This record gives sequence, structure tokens and C-alpha cells, in this order.
Amino acid sequence: MTLTSAGPVLLAQEEVDSFWRDGYLLIRGVLTKKEAKYFAGLILDLLPRDLSIPEHWEAFDSRFKPFSAPGNQTFDGPEFIPLYQNERLYHVMAQLLRSPRLLVRDGSVAITMRNDTPHDSELSQPLHIDPAVPEDVDEFLFTPEEVEIGGCYYFTDVEPGGGALHIVPGGHRIVEEEARAVPHGRQLHDKWRTIPHLKSVEVTGEAGDFVLTHHLLPHGASHNRRPAARVAQFFRYARDDQPWSVGSRPGDRPADRYYNDTQTAAMTPLGRKLLGVDPW
Repeated sequence: MTLTSAGPVLLAQEEVDSFWRDGYLLIRGVLTKKEAKYFAGLILDLLPRDLSIPEHWEAFDSRFKPFSAPGNQTFDGPEFIPLYQNERLYHVMAQLLRSPRLLVRDGSVAITMRNDTPHDSELSQPLHIDPAVPEDVDEFLFTPEEVEIGGCYYFTDVEPGGGALHIVPGGHRIVEEEARAVPHGRQLHDKWRTIPHLKSVEVTGEAGDFVLTHHLLPHGASHNRRPAARVAQFFRYARDDQPWSVGSRPGDRPADRYYNDTQTAAMTPLGRKLLGVDPW
């Protein structure tokens, strides 16, 4: 699918200020309803008709995380490439990261189906962060170059109690304060994989919206109490001068070695740069 291009759309200053204050921002209508429905269908079609969940997938409380192959959570076939190179999202990320030279990665997907089982918590996944900083590094740098902005496309309408992303408003500033206060701040809270002392709120949205999150923002998945499945895909953007070498860390892929002809054929000139095929 070729995505509708509306040209560069920049955030208002109050939206920029809101992101840096709260650590997240909901961008409305990044995709059209038709586009969102198409990508939701691609992901739902990953579910086997007999619902025999592949052993290499992950499943938690009716939250399914498909893997494209054992150990590989990224979906970047030619049908998904347009999402990596969405021009509106690129311009928003470039504005926030203060650089046009960006790289994009991740591409993992999630299907959250209805789950009526009583739980003490709204979350099916503990609050955690997904920082750009490797786990074997003891300190964050807290520099503009280190910041990575992640987030997810909502391909379906996400109503209250419908499996929305949960976040801690302003939590990225709490993480920085706690990490700066002690030596080896990167290693707190089991490397920030479990953050039990903060309270979160859900971020609802409509099909086609994108939820932006600062890489130090505590967040988690929530239970879906509604009939409709929630379908989402996650991406991360960083500057190409990011100090932790986004394109060469374990789990990243040197694009010129691994993208095949069908993938590169689906890439725009911008996409080739964002995915590391061409240099900036």
C-alpha cells in the first residue's frame, strides 16, 4: 500500500512543549482509517486459522506478540515498509529530535484480545522503559543525541479499557532524577525492566493515530476488557549521531547486508536513508 502523503506537518510549539514535559504525545490521523484497517488486517492474518500459536511467539494474558522468525520480532517485509518511511511521522520526529538525519528500527507488532480474567492490576506487563542505552552500560548520558523516540501505531480504535498503552506522565524526568542520584543509575530497578513504584494512565486513540514516547518514559501494556482486538506496531527513531550506534547494536540489522530486492523496491529515497540503505 502507498500511504497518503499530506506533506510536512509540524507540531505547534505547545505540542513540542507537551512532549518534553510529559514524555509522550498522541499524534492524530497519521494514517487514514482505510490505511489503518489494511495494516490491522495484515497483522491479524498472522494468526493461524486454527489458533495454534507458534512456539516462537510470545503470549501474555491474551496479548500476543508475533515473531517473524524465532528470535526476530521485526516485521519489515515490503508490505510494512511504508510505515517505516511515513513522511508525516518523519517530520514530527525530526522536529522533536532537532535533526533531519534519523534512523528507524523495531517494527514489532502486538495483538491484544479480550481477557475477562480478574487481575489486581490494569497492566498485563509491568511498567518499564526501553532506552536506547545498552543494558551493560552503567550510566545514561542524558544528552540530546542519546534520546530515542519510540511509540506505536494504533491500527484499531482503542477505547478506555481496550488494551491501551499505559504511560507515566512526566515519568522520563523521574527516571532521570532517580538515575542521576546514584552510581550506576542505568542498573536501577532490574535495569529498569520493572518499575513498581510509579502510577500509570492509559492513552486511548483512534485507528491511524500514533503514540509518541520518550525513551526514558515508563510504560506498559494493559488488559483488554472489550470485544475488539487491539492491533499495534512499534517503531523507534533516533538521530544518526546517536552515541550507542543504533545501526550496529545486537538485534539491529546492517541494512545493506540484509534487505532483499523486494524490500528495497518498496523504499522511497527517504526510506532508504531511514533504514540505513543509503547514507544521509
